[in-house]
Amino acid sequence: MKHDGKVIHSSRDEYGLIEVVENRVTRKLFFDSPVEQSCVFMNAPMTLNFEYQEKIIQQIQDFSHTKKSNQTFRVLMLGMGGGTMAFHLFHTIANIQVTVVELRQAVIDCAYNFFQLPDEPEIESVQADAIEFLADNSHLYDAIIVDIFDAEGLPSSLNDLAFQQNLWQSLNSPGLVIFNLWYKWDKKQNNGKPIPTEETQQVLEFWQVMSNENTDCTLNRYNIQSSQNLVIEILKK
Repeated sequence: MKHDGKVIHSSRDEYGLIEVVENRVTRKLFFDSPVEQSCVFMNAPMTLNFEYQEKIIQQIQDFSHTKKSNQTFRVLMLGMGGGTMAFHLFHTIANIQVTVVELRQAVIDCAYNFFQLPDEPEIESVQADAIEFLADNSHLYDAIIVDIFDAEGLPSSLNDLAFQQNLWQSLNSPGLVIFNLWYKWDKKQNNGKPIPTEETQQVLEFWQVMSNENTDCTLNRYNIQSSQNLVIEILKK
């Protein structure tokens, strides 16, 4: 037994260990740490396991309703995990085209082989570095989801100024960017309020400045106490 289940797949690439663990109820993805990267319920694949995922999906769905129904709704996802959010978007939004960028080919393979990511033309999977992909990107997207984690947490490369600027430039107008970030939760410190990690704070500061200086930019934030996630939403008018 490991991570409360049986390891049904294990592989290793240059970035570390990848494991898929299954029990009677769930199938989960792990990256060389106890932190769950993805989870699917065996008998209820449309049920999301994490509150932050529910929030992100809801915001994307609500925003899609502002678009004309006969237009393709284009979503860029940076980071795949088990592909559960791409799975939900594909099944709940009409006329959607999802491009998912994932650094590790082994993770892409797991999403298709173990987590029911549909092999459909509406979902394009790209094996690439998200930073480099965005720097070379020439397309505009209606929504961009940034959900990139390694075994240790949020990669420091996401704090890069050029990356934030490229996100903004890759958005349609109107458009939506959503980040899944981390914060620290300690009831004994800061009067029990969540404290952003250093990486999260740097991302927040960029978009706070952007929203203060640019009337076309609106920043919203949602603290997810159940999992110590911070979801931030950037709206482009």
